[in-house]
Amino acid sequence: MTKYVAGVDIGGTSVKFGVFEDGRNLIYKTSRPSVIGDPDGMVDLIASMVDESPCRVGMMGVGTPGTVLLPQNLVSASNLHWHNAPLCAMLNRKLKIPIWVDNDAQTQLAAEWWDGACRGLQSAVYLTFGTGVGGGFLFNGKPWRGHLNTAGELGHFITHADGLQCACGLKGCFEMYASAGALCRLGKRDNAQVIIDAARAGDAEMMAVFRKYLHEVAIGVASIYMLFAPEAIVLGGGISAAGDILLHTLNEELQSIAPHMAAAISNILCLAVHRNDAGIRGAAALALTNL
Repeated sequence: MTKYVAGVDIGGTSVKFGVFEDGRNLIYKTSRPSVIGDPDGMVDLIASMVDESPCRVGMMGVGTPGTVLLPQNLVSASNLHWHNAPLCAMLNRKLKIPIWVDNDAQTQLAAEWWDGACRGLQSAVYLTFGTGVGGGFLFNGKPWRGHLNTAGELGHFITHADGLQCACGLKGCFEMYASAGALCRLGKRDNAQVIIDAARAGDAEMMAVFRKYLHEVAIGVASIYMLFAPEAIVLGGGISAAGDILLHTLNEELQSIAPHMAAAISNILCLAVHRNDAGIRGAAALALTNL
């Protein structure tokens, strides 16, 4: 096995880069502001991070927003202003090392599968709540994403018929009601963490907002449970940092909408283990698994 494996987590504001020794031990980490609208500029940025690493990287995994369409390995990401960017081929030409590129929610799931909340499980659903809502499936003990590599878009299954217009073109997507942006809209605040902190501190108005938001999350979680009946439903992304108040209030909302199955769902709900490093860790794990 390659001794040093890099993981890259591309975001709309920053690019995180880490190097793992023997696939698990994070020995180096850095980040840079993202390059938007210019895949060549992003490739140059990632290449410079590889060059600046104190270790000689033998292979690399990359997590990116949007879809990664196989077999062409073309990336389309609206927040990066990319359409069918051949990111993997571009990086290969620049760095000349084996590279695996995947959706960022898939890399976060892979981190939990590799050595986190999903380790050793045969089935799990991973949900990430941030600017949007992402997701991933673990089936038969391995991440699964369908024949085109696009399955698991849990932010875009419909929870409200003819509901709010989503940027994807559909109406009523789960993301429109369960993202951090949805929480901000409900609470009329610019930052979801402000709402969560106020709710935790006992602010009755913000607690009511947080509960209304988690009612929407509960609708999606109950639907996912009925569809897949997994061993675990793992909650990640920025909202998951709320911790106990998130789980406790979500379980109460599950009881209100699905009393006959609330206990079963509560038993398999858990928070992701890896937070800020999930993207780079999972990207490295997918490189080791697939290359």
